[in-house]
Amino acid sequence: MVEREKRSDAGPGQALLLTAPEPADLPAVEPNPRGHQPGERCREPGCGDCHWDVQRFKYWLRGRLLAEGADDAEVDRSVGAQTPGLLWRSGSRICAIEVCSAPVHVGFALERTARLRAVGVDEVLWLCPPGFWVAQVPGVAVDDFAADGCDYRVVSGLLEAGPNGLARPREQAWTVREFMQEWVAAEVAFGYRDETAGGWATVSTWEQHTRTQAAVIAQQRQELVNQRTALALARKATRDKAKQVHKLLHRLERAEQVAEELDGARRRLADHSRIDATLRLTVARQRTAVMHWQLITCFALMVIVAFVASAMILR
Repeated sequence: MVEREKRSDAGPGQALLLTAPEPADLPAVEPNPRGHQPGERCREPGCGDCHWDVQRFKYWLRGRLLAEGADDAEVDRSVGAQTPGLLWRSGSRICAIEVCSAPVHVGFALERTARLRAVGVDEVLWLCPPGFWVAQVPGVAVDDFAADGCDYRVVSGLLEAGPNGLARPREQAWTVREFMQEWVAAEVAFGYRDETAGGWATVSTWEQHTRTQAAVIAQQRQELVNQRTALALARKATRDKAKQVHKLLHRLERAEQVAEELDGARRRLADHSRIDATLRLTVARQRTAVMHWQLITCFALMVIVAFVASAMILR
């Protein structure tokens, strides 16, 4: 039993002894851990522990930015009508960081990035979990927002120079500490490696990527010029062939007309041949008939002469 002794106003030397009641048997309460344990990788929107992890990450980022040489860094500081998760300044550069432990909606992220740039923010960085959205927004993917010992690691969103000189996704993971060091020193920047996907890479990588793209564009331009020349030659050859085909068609039409005329002449010749054959047959028949009449006439004359001669003899 716990006893507490207090002095009252009854008078000097008098004391009032108060006896506190014995506490009831309450269940043992474990200390409430704030945030997730390392390796849990919670991605639930609206999770209180995720919010705690994000806030701790923001203040850790503020410390890293100031340690790397940023002039000023504030968490949840307003700029214009926007309040990014973290705003830092280095000289004339004003950059913002948005930390999101849940999956990112690409449309919302791009709209918010545009609004931040409209109020004067030069660069916007999204620190988000891995996913397809990382390549579509200016962000990098953090593996675990409750990393042990604040050893936050970037697993995607970074680019490196490939064998052909073009930027490609970085294969090796990078710590957020190293990324912040390079970013504050303006040695990394965000850019698009194609029409939809982008990433963060060093300035030298972007220079090599740009040179390679310029060489590819020059080569493609030369190929396009060659193709246009070949197309012009092909068109000229096609026009020449078309002229030849037109001439041949004209000749073919004339030949068809001549053929039709020849067919008409052949038909007329055939008609004449049939008429000639008919006439020849008629003439032959008439000759035969004349010969027969001549024979008959000769026979009749001989009979008449015989009668005349007999008559003269009988006289």
